[in-house]
Amino acid sequence: MKITIEELPESRIAYFRNVGEYGGKKNKELMESFKKWAQLNGVFHNSIILGIPQDNPSITPKEECRYDVCIVINQDFNVPQPAKVGKLSGGKYAVFLLDHTKEAVSEFWNIIFSEIEKNSLTIREDPIIERYTSQMIDNHLCELLVPIQ
Repeated sequence: MKITIEELPESRIAYFRNVGEYGGKKNKELMESFKKWAQLNGVFHNSIILGIPQDNPSITPKEECRYDVCIVINQDFNVPQPAKVGKLSGGKYAVFLLDHTKEAVSEFWNIIFSEIEKNSLTIREDPIIERYTSQMIDNHLCELLVPIQ
């Protein structure tokens, strides 16, 4: 599996949040409603959408797991409801490009920790981020960003 290393800057984000089990219908609906919001508010075109699972489902009860869908915004952008404003802390990430299919993402989760170890990397205590551009979505691709030291 090919890995690239990238440094993300600290960024201001607008986000929607779902609380409940990861995956499935609710998160897909969240993504669709967020994209509509971003289009209506003029921040969707040429944007990067991030999906951020905030909790570890092996520790946090599935009905309490938080999943945020967000977009990086300018400091002066006035964020209309129902979106909330947050901050992406940034830092160094190992970036994995994969097919945006249930099978490819599942395989990623099965091998990620061995891939990180095999490449002599150390994971930081921050969420793993899903990253999408409109070009990636059109080609059924996504990136998974693993926080590293």
